[in-house]
Amino acid sequence: MGYRHSPDEILEAAVGLALESGLGALTFGGVGRRLSISDRTVVYYFPTKTDLLSAVVAALVRDTEALLEEAFGSSPLSPQEIVQRAWPVLANRSADPVFRLFFELVGLASTGQHPYVGLAAGVAAGWVTWLEPRMLGERAEVRRCRALATVAQIEGLLLVRQMLGPEDGDAAAREAGVAG
Repeated sequence: MGYRHSPDEILEAAVGLALESGLGALTFGGVGRRLSISDRTVVYYFPTKTDLLSAVVAALVRDTEALLEEAFGSSPLSPQEIVQRAWPVLANRSADPVFRLFFELVGLASTGQHPYVGLAAGVAAGWVTWLEPRMLGERAEVRRCRALATVAQIEGLLLVRQMLGPEDGDAAAREAGVAG
């Protein structure tokens, strides 16, 4: 007799639970209850909590990159153009839960908690690496520096949105010249 749920279905349930309740609430039992299966079935596919957290974070990163890929197009862009195109994609109600999780991840990492330190560093480094070839600049080191600064600007604006609300996030984006 095979399992009723695939790894993709279990991951989807884990992502849903994390988006609703946060990374701290993500447990094997919680995912199992969400699907009416044993937590042992979840453990079969994701043997450790780190495996489960890593899969959830990776799924959210992939989804976000796919949205941005469409917004950026295929030609390299200036840092200003990147932020201008990213802001409407990232600063909306549907993306807010994803960035709540991202900032939860960063907060847990800043306290030195395992496995969050490595996950947060991986997300940040991955974001810079993913963005670098999309930046204008002839030399790789210039593109990397621009990608670092652009990530800092986008994440700063998103932090304002998360902490102070959409209106203040939009006001900051307008003042930075990235939103109309």
